[in-house]
Amino acid sequence: MNAHNFLAYADTLFTPSESFIVRGYRAFDALTPIYAGHDVRGPGPAGAHVLALGALHGLTGEAGFKQFGIVSARLKKELDRCKLVAIHASFGKSGAYALPLARQLGLPLVVTYYGGDATKHSNTRDSLLRVYNRRREALWREAALILPCSDFLRRELAAKGCPESKMIVHHNTADAEQFQPGAKHKIILFAGRWTHKKGIDTLIGALARLGPALAGWRVRLLGDGELKGPLMSELAAAGVVAELPGWIPADEMPRHFAEAMIVCVPSKRAPSGDAEGLPLVCIEAMLSGCALAATRHAGIPECVRDGETGYLVEENDVEALADRIGKMIADPERTLEMGRKGRALALADFNLAHQSRKLQDHLLRVAREAGTLPKNQA
Repeated sequence: MNAHNFLAYADTLFTPSESFIVRGYRAFDALTPIYAGHDVRGPGPAGAHVLALGALHGLTGEAGFKQFGIVSARLKKELDRCKLVAIHASFGKSGAYALPLARQLGLPLVVTYYGGDATKHSNTRDSLLRVYNRRREALWREAALILPCSDFLRRELAAKGCPESKMIVHHNTADAEQFQPGAKHKIILFAGRWTHKKGIDTLIGALARLGPALAGWRVRLLGDGELKGPLMSELAAAGVVAELPGWIPADEMPRHFAEAMIVCVPSKRAPSGDAEGLPLVCIEAMLSGCALAATRHAGIPECVRDGETGYLVEENDVEALADRIGKMIADPERTLEMGRKGRALALADFNLAHQSRKLQDHLLRVAREAGTLPKNQA
């Protein structure tokens, strides 16, 4: 099968924490991504075609491209040479930057939303100063397809005016070969930034309430952030001893999930409006056979089945979270069974190969409908 090219636009490319962008193309066999952006943060996939756009702009430079949608003759020529059939932009802001390219090249544009790009007040308010806000309505009107990564984000976007007919939910996934259960230990794990959105303060409050009930269990809190200092003082005052490895490289994360029995995901909407889409940590934990203690936040209820693969509580509910974690540590066998059911659910409903093929099908469909790909090809 001869593969056709599409532009995979992310203004910041190959950030380690956004490896899900590249992973989403893994099962593609009819389309080949040509990566494009301005800030290349790391190495791309082996053999990938990568366009660092900064060198391809004309006299007005990157600012002219981003602020005013000026596509230089050199950039257009380079993209024409790529023989593209579509553009896929990751995150709303990248969609706004890619919109002038789609117009100039006559290509269908597909945009994936992941969380704060759909919910932050800075992204949802009207503003002539910010490019995304200025182009938001045009983006939703002209894009061929909008892919929110959870039904929660679909509802958020619809409430702000994104046409329902343009949206299809496309869930996040993780790599089942990378995240697998190991020998399980009595470990309660948190993996994330110590920020308001991640709800680490709710978890610390719950652990402090449990106190002596945690005997025989190890508490491991990964990550760093602005809330770490004061929250550690609260934990110490309650007499809770925690392992604090700090920031962990992505390639070491599977080991932590593999041995943990319980993973806590107490996320909540931040004062800025920032919210999760569907936290990858949930899928990674489920694939690793972990039971989840999580909140009814954003897309989390779309992957965690309350009482079956873990427990769900309301955002900020310290007492309820402590109660559910208490139930889990009091009955390790039931907790292990929750983890096994979670892995089965993740393999069935959040399968990387399946979701990747679905994304390719979406791009092929819009390309055929736009006439950039003949209907009888691929």
